[in-house]
Amino acid sequence: MVLHVLRSRKFARRVLLGVLILIIPAFVLWGVGNIGQGPDLVGTIGKQKIYEDDLAESVQGIKIQILFSYYANGEALNQMLRNRPLLTRMAWERLILLDAARESGFRASDKDIVRFISLHPLFSRDGSFDKEVYDNILRNYLGLGPRQFEEFVRQNLRVSAFRDELLKDVAVSEEEALDFYKKTSDKVEISFLVADAGAFAGDATVSDDDAKRYYDANRENIVRPEKVEIEYIELPYGSDEEKGRALAELEKIYPELREDPSRLAEIAEKHGMTHAATGEFSRDDVVPGVPFFKDFHETAFAIEEGAISPPVLSGGDNGSVYILRKLKVIPPRPKSFQESKEEIILFLEKKKRFEMAENKAAELYEKITEAGLTIEGAGLEIKQQPTKAGPMSFNYYMDGVGPAEAIVFKALDAGENGIIPPVRVQRGYLIGRVDKVIPADEAEFEENKEMIQRNLLARRQMAEMDKWMKENPRNARLKKPLNML
Repeated sequence: MVLHVLRSRKFARRVLLGVLILIIPAFVLWGVGNIGQGPDLVGTIGKQKIYEDDLAESVQGIKIQILFSYYANGEALNQMLRNRPLLTRMAWERLILLDAARESGFRASDKDIVRFISLHPLFSRDGSFDKEVYDNILRNYLGLGPRQFEEFVRQNLRVSAFRDELLKDVAVSEEEALDFYKKTSDKVEISFLVADAGAFAGDATVSDDDAKRYYDANRENIVRPEKVEIEYIELPYGSDEEKGRALAELEKIYPELREDPSRLAEIAEKHGMTHAATGEFSRDDVVPGVPFFKDFHETAFAIEEGAISPPVLSGGDNGSVYILRKLKVIPPRPKSFQESKEEIILFLEKKKRFEMAENKAAELYEKITEAGLTIEGAGLEIKQQPTKAGPMSFNYYMDGVGPAEAIVFKALDAGENGIIPPVRVQRGYLIGRVDKVIPADEAEFEENKEMIQRNLLARRQMAEMDKWMKENPRNARLKKPLNML
């Protein structure tokens, strides 16, 4: 139905230059598109088949929603629009939610769409809807006609209404926000000891018989992992502009590659592009000459033997774009005991050392809390002087120990002069004394209370949505990994 209210000339005004300046840097990225996009099946949601063009359309809907949410924050808008994996995942989840919204009867009327668009600040000037701004943004920066854009808005409103219903009981009280603020902003100073697993190396011996018993009990899980061999084209880039050029170069040769993937090396040489092969590697192996990043490995294992991949990017504004072709698959196979014996022995020895370190830390903790031993006295038993650390908050990193989050939270639970129970760290188990708790500034909390509540609410809503996605998958099944799209 024509939404004539929004399209009538009575709303016409001059284009708001400030709005267009904001939009230009964000949406030039939309021209890149999905190389190789076509009718391939992505997955199913219920009885509905989802093809690549359906997912691409949902990506467009997500970009529109991001624009509405972040139009006033150009930096955040650009970062999100550049994050292709995030956009693809959100687009898939949007399709799942849209299917659930339809089934639950959520609708968005023409009046709802008129109200939403006419009141949104993006299309306003001097507090009123500006028809010329609206038309220019749709035509010049989104590349959409009014009906197509308004249909995206209709779908997004339905998803939003369904999501609001799911999250209607999720809330954050002021007390909860204060507790969260203190937990993440209070600092502690501690004196600590580490029962070092390495100190038990001489006692943590494992015999061949021990290893054989472990092998017999776990042989179904002791396998030589699947490996693949890949050849690839690589185009490095050092800026967003260079990345765009690299993608444009690959887009030109992609039809030729899809027609005959076996000519990848020949085509790369013809166009002066870097070509290389990996040799065999597993999911956990580092590939020489390739930075270790998840999408390269996931794509290498996901594509069919002999097939080529869509472009895979290793970084944001600095990295390389790759096209992969799978040369060979080496299936997983069971390992014999002789093949795996050394690996099993090393694993069991480490496990034993950490168990002995945990037992020692628990013993010292009990002596301190039950028998009145001091942390300094406990240190004498393991020939250590207590080490002081802090002030530190939950996101602190302790040299030689590792992330401090679990230690700080346990220290705050113990309180000043309390004893920190055993916490596993990089080299063993830590125990400690809380020398000082430095409370966060509650005046600062009062100044930022609303923002803290909003952030905590967003976290809880995200967790609730993740939970809903897991518990109500709507028979959604992917046929290919999202990172390949």
